Amino acid sequence: MMMSSSRAISLDNSRGLSMSSILIFLTAVACQLTDVALGPVKVWELMALSLFPFFVRRIETKLLIFLVVFVVLMLLSLLKGAMGDVYFSNYGGLKSKYVISLVRFVELVLCLVVACLPFNFYRNNGLSFHDIVNKFLKYNAIICLGIFALFMVDTAIGTRLVSYGSTHRLRGFYVEGGPYGLYISTLLLLELMFFKRKLMLALFGVALLASQSKAGIVGAAVFVFLALAFRYPFLRSFLTPKRVFRFSTLVLVGVLLGGGVMYKVAENYVDDLSNLHQVLEQRGNDPSLVMGRIAATFIGPRIIADNPFIGVGLGTYSLVRNNSEYRGPFPIVPGWDLTGLGGFFNLLIENGAIGVILFLIATIRYFRFNEMGMVFFILFVLPFLLGAQLYMVYPWLYLGFYCVYRREMTDE
Repeated sequence: MMMSSSRAISLDNSRGLSMSSILIFLTAVACQLTDVALGPVKVWELMALSLFPFFVRRIETKLLIFLVVFVVLMLLSLLKGAMGDVYFSNYGGLKSKYVISLVRFVELVLCLVVACLPFNFYRNNGLSFHDIVNKFLKYNAIICLGIFALFMVDTAIGTRLVSYGSTHRLRGFYVEGGPYGLYISTLLLLELMFFKRKLMLALFGVALLASQSKAGIVGAAVFVFLALAFRYPFLRSFLTPKRVFRFSTLVLVGVLLGGGVMYKVAENYVDDLSNLHQVLEQRGNDPSLVMGRIAATFIGPRIIADNPFIGVGLGTYSLVRNNSEYRGPFPIVPGWDLTGLGGFFNLLIENGAIGVILFLIATIRYFRFNEMGMVFFILFVLPFLLGAQLYMVYPWLYLGFYCVYRREMTDE
């Protein structure tokens, strides 16, 4: 009888481990398919709506502060819409006034659902932090190999399955190479920090280079420094906030270098904006000029200056950017235009200084600012600074990884 009982427990544990492996694989797929949609719903959102909630039996209570912030942002967005002092375009359906704010709120809540998954793998299935991260990296490596196979097809017969442009810039299943390379750079950090397998590092490094992602390369440079800091005690001391002088020096140098690198990266945008009227006369029908980052670099600050405290509402940049007061000499565009300048810039436009401050408070309260806490803090925040939108799922998954690491190390 005892043997039967033991066998039953063993089978249950085996099934639990198999199911957790499947779910970790699906989270890797979700992160790789961030921009792939079925109709109006993205693939990862569909997973977070229909599958992942069934395996979230426990809620990481520290994540609830983000939920509170999202509710406040949503209420501020509805308030701003009701005030009616901003011109809103009407795209209809899920992209209409009020509705788009609700959609963005739901997307952010779904990010928290994904963030809860690692905690549940740890509590319900007995997986350790290293087990979870190891499986996640291995599944991403397998997906990358599949992408490389499609990339070879692209270069051989001229298709655009996972690449684009004359140089066949690798984008995976993202819209562009930039955000894809930024995601790959975060995988490099996880591999450097916890495993250091040469084959995996080479695989992710090739994917990053093939993406030609400026943001990814900047991110990788920061992440390599973090990995080196943990190898050398002197550099490691700069990551400890208690060492005020060294930590302040690191922050100052990081800001200056980061600002210099980002200026260099954005040099073409600056040149276009400094000769804006002339460039518009020559390329007024070029979507890469009148939409996206260049246009947002001009339009965004005007929106912020006009709505500094509560912004224009979640998801509504695309609805207000055609306002003549904001777009200046840029033409009206009929398409759905996103800034492409990252979650923090977007948050400042859409929820103002109050939104940014609330989000930073939630983030700072979530982390413990010891050495490893700093690593995960940067892993979570940096993608939003370098171009990832706030509702992209992978930084939130890393928030879940940190939850498991913290609990495992402190036995909370």
